[in-house]
Amino acid sequence: MIIVDRINVLRKKMAECGLDAYYIPTSDPHQCEYLAEHDKTRVFISGFTGSAGSVLVTKTQAFLWTDGRYFLQAEKELQGSGIILQKSGEPGVPTVFEYLAENLPAGSTIGMDGKVIAADLFTQFTNALPEMKFIIDQDLIGQMWENRPAPVLSTAFLLDIQYTGKSVKDKISTVREILKEKHTDATVIGALEDVCYLFNIRGNDIACTPVVTAYTIVDMQSARLYIDARQMTDAVQTALEQEGVSVLPYEAVFDDAAKLTGTVYIDLARTNIFLRNKISASIHTGLNITAAMKAIKNEIEVKNYRNAFFKDGIAMVKILKWVEDHAAAGVTEWDVSEQLLKFRAEQPDFLEASFTTIAGYGSNAAIIHYGPHKETAATLQPKGFLLLDSGGQYRDGTTDITRTIPLGPLTAAEKEDYTLVLKGHIQLALAKFPEGTTGYKLDILARNPLRQYGKDYKHGTGHGVGYVLSVHEGPQNIGLKYVNTPIKAGMITSNEPGFYCAGSHGIRIENLTLAKEWKTTEYGTFLEFETLTLCPIDTRPVLKELLLPEEIAWLNDYNRTVCTTLEAHLDDVHRTFLKERTQAL
Repeated sequence: MIIVDRINVLRKKMAECGLDAYYIPTSDPHQCEYLAEHDKTRVFISGFTGSAGSVLVTKTQAFLWTDGRYFLQAEKELQGSGIILQKSGEPGVPTVFEYLAENLPAGSTIGMDGKVIAADLFTQFTNALPEMKFIIDQDLIGQMWENRPAPVLSTAFLLDIQYTGKSVKDKISTVREILKEKHTDATVIGALEDVCYLFNIRGNDIACTPVVTAYTIVDMQSARLYIDARQMTDAVQTALEQEGVSVLPYEAVFDDAAKLTGTVYIDLARTNIFLRNKISASIHTGLNITAAMKAIKNEIEVKNYRNAFFKDGIAMVKILKWVEDHAAAGVTEWDVSEQLLKFRAEQPDFLEASFTTIAGYGSNAAIIHYGPHKETAATLQPKGFLLLDSGGQYRDGTTDITRTIPLGPLTAAEKEDYTLVLKGHIQLALAKFPEGTTGYKLDILARNPLRQYGKDYKHGTGHGVGYVLSVHEGPQNIGLKYVNTPIKAGMITSNEPGFYCAGSHGIRIENLTLAKEWKTTEYGTFLEFETLTLCPIDTRPVLKELLLPEEIAWLNDYNRTVCTTLEAHLDDVHRTFLKERTQAL
């Protein structure tokens, strides 16, 4: 069944339910960023495979909203579908709320599956469209999706305290202390990363995000984990019970949430409206307590992270050399991604990739979140750039790194753009900033070199990274969107400015950084970033005359550190290669 046919089937079901419009987000019941195949309803109905976007189907039209990272990808994947691309954030492009308000008459009925709609999103719908009716108990995609993949129910495993640095009992105690500070009695948590963080468990329910599917309710007397019994082993359940955790059936969370009294604390962005509506007690809202806890890495986590970056650096040096050696040998973007996975898998305690590798050659690199497919991947040639954005999940940390690799002769524009992106990366890496500074204020440091040439990029500059959890973790970020969460000591955040020239090339340079105290003066305490990623930044495309002395010093010092840290752990061939790629500029 092609996309056009699926849209027609959906419209028939909408008519049967008396719906004038139906909304399909990119989400699951736990509001995860990456989805199991079972939950990719938006992909099923639209054919668009990007990780962000939403579809609206009315009686006569269908639309996809997505952001600037995916404009080029969406234009390609929506061809022939009849679905109209709405470029979110662009001038003159309405939001889904604005479109509905302008095009549907008062009293129209809008349908959606409330189990995959975040409570705060549903509130936006009702506030923006007070004269509309909403039906939120209709999973129409599920009704029409034949041969839908079954949910993955992997076996949960424990991360020992040697990795986590903090016991389950201690984490639960911290949650209760914060509940008291907030004058609340219980919290209901649906975010899988938060549940797994709290109970020091991991799994394989979602590709690239080592979590199990579960909810939790913590109050002053109990800590309850709601999970399918098939995902638990006797050893894991016994270990959790010894930490004061009760293990209950997954679906029991809805009845137990309905029985809560007093004041319940929930995160409306990570709680679906179906579960939120089960809670009849007074509700206090805010960021999940565990989200703020896990954003600050403890000393043991940071120590382990350093080991993960060391191992990842070894794998990256190998892929950099492999790519250069094979650039003229007929290999494809897909071959690069597969070979990199093999190099990472050689490292101890490797679990899986932390996201689908982005390996974009030439013009494909201008598609910001391009992912190669085996059948259609471009063949590398000994010229231009290969953009390689990838990461690994290890038991001792989660990595995320981007390098833009010259494969041969470059144009003047490619060299200039590479240098400007590198300048922005270095300026952010050099930042010194007072406590309380948000990423919104730091973002300009990375964009300014490009903006001096009238250029920019349509994605964030930095995101938080989880500890053997989601590679994209809040609450902090560095970007154009204001987020009222300051960068704090102990946070690990990416530094990844880029530039994308449609039809020509794309450039991004990304390291992960640790925020740490720099110094305290009469003006307060200042923080700085320590770069954790260990991988050469290629200097061959650099236009040295565009770099400031401080930028050249940082680049040379960084590459020197990479070389001295990794060289003793490589064979002679790779050691020689590493020394060549880390020579001072």
